[in-house]
Amino acid sequence: TADLATARAWVLARPHAALTVGDDWPGVLAAREWLEEHRGRGRSVREITARGVDTKFVEKHRAVLAALLDVPSAASGFAAGLGLRERPARVRLRFDEGFAGLPASLSEATVRVDELSAARVTVQSAIIVENEITFLSVPVPREGLVIWGEGFRVSRAGSLPFLTDVPVHYWGDLDTHGFAILHQLRSWLPQTESFLMDAATLHQHRERWGQEPAPTTAALSRLTGAEQALYGELVTDRHGERVRLEQERIDWEWAMRRWPGEA
Repeated sequence: TADLATARAWVLARPHAALTVGDDWPGVLAAREWLEEHRGRGRSVREITARGVDTKFVEKHRAVLAALLDVPSAASGFAAGLGLRERPARVRLRFDEGFAGLPASLSEATVRVDELSAARVTVQSAIIVENEITFLSVPVPREGLVIWGEGFRVSRAGSLPFLTDVPVHYWGDLDTHGFAILHQLRSWLPQTESFLMDAATLHQHRERWGQEPAPTTAALSRLTGAEQALYGELVTDRHGERVRLEQERIDWEWAMRRWPGEA
């Protein structure tokens, strides 16, 4: 069959990798058959009915299945390439009284991005922060939102259509990846202004510096001149090796004096 021919060609091309599959080959072939049959139908891997196969099995052998099905092996690419239904993206936010018609007793929610995007929502501003404890602690601007960015998942917040034409501020870690996340957010919301990601904040907290495990050196074209200068200094270790200032290490009073929203 075509399945066997594809598998045979892969085994011949990568014999060492094929050996690691071992006794799981019948399951791999069964999983490939089911995934191919249901390609593009919006099914979930949890629905798989191939004999001896479950979600953990598919995850374990995703790289092999990706090769046999000619799709990317990364989780998101694998799902997209096969048209599988993925876990819906969610965003966590805190809001002013009366947001989206919710009861006044509610101040925080985690909601699906697709559903929030489709809702009729009006806000006057949004502040996106990197750290969860910071998210829980900062004041919410009047008629606005505070959103937990969660690192590079910040695109979930960035994709919200009701933020397109309102002031947006971002506060991330003061390290190379913090600036990379800011760069990514501006691909969605170019009006985003950073705060507490400046040279004055960095040098004020010298005793609280740490080291960034694996700095990026990527070209970040969406930074302002001042941001670009500081990013370059971090990349080149001008102030020390792999310097970083994490958001939660910044003095609270210093931060609140520079807070862009009204409580």
